[in-house]
Amino acid sequence: MAVQLSHLSSSLLPLARKLHRRVMVPLGKYRVRQIGKEGLPLSFHRPLQFLFAPKLSGDEQKVVDQVEAIRAKVAERPDLFPVAFADTADPTRTAAQIAYRSSVTPEWGTFLYLCAESFRVKTILELGSCAGISGCYLASSKYCTSFTTIEKSSPLASLAEANVRQISSNATVINALFDDALDDLLPSINHAIDLAYIDGHHQYEPTLHYLRRLTPHLRKGSLVVFDDIHWSQGMWEAWKMLRAWKGFSYTIDVGRFGLGLWDESVAQPTTYNLAW
Repeated sequence: MAVQLSHLSSSLLPLARKLHRRVMVPLGKYRVRQIGKEGLPLSFHRPLQFLFAPKLSGDEQKVVDQVEAIRAKVAERPDLFPVAFADTADPTRTAAQIAYRSSVTPEWGTFLYLCAESFRVKTILELGSCAGISGCYLASSKYCTSFTTIEKSSPLASLAEANVRQISSNATVINALFDDALDDLLPSINHAIDLAYIDGHHQYEPTLHYLRRLTPHLRKGSLVVFDDIHWSQGMWEAWKMLRAWKGFSYTIDVGRFGLGLWDESVAQPTTYNLAW
């Protein structure tokens, strides 16, 4: 029997974290077709279809292979890395843990890449670089002309820069707290962020705070991706607010990610749930 993650008690959230990688509704590909007929923009279709029928073209597979080769190299390193806002007493992680547990999975990384491709985004901003694996996927889009990512941990920022630079010469990694970096970065951005990926400081108020900071710099049609919306009770509460946020035209729960399509003229978004 399907379990609604939105109804899980806090005691069951650790289980939800394990399940949220693939908790998609049955007959999902038919649901994608249905909501497409209801008016969901075409740019969503390719990424959503991939979640239910994970087939790639030759060029798409080359992107995945290149990023996964970078991930494998990270995992081989002997280093220990400090993680910002760690939820355990020990804030350090091995390189293998960073590569395979802290970083986006191949499936969800591919989804991010397909979003960047399908929406033809030029300017991408990521909050939370980690090892740069998600950044590698995003920056792999042939349409990306500017990729900026922010990471508090200095060793991780250096690692992310080395990795993303293998993908794109248009990548910038900023080693700073999110707010400090945004103070310097946002004044130069005027309705120019095509895709924002909020993947750090996974708590209720920070998540809403960062969206508030970014919205003046989004344009109509910008895509905002929120990571780990089922990770904790706080993140789920944040998503419940975000999915009805004034200024989004569409919001979609796809399991791991929450997606929002920006249109500040819209008072109430159309929202879909493609996760159990």
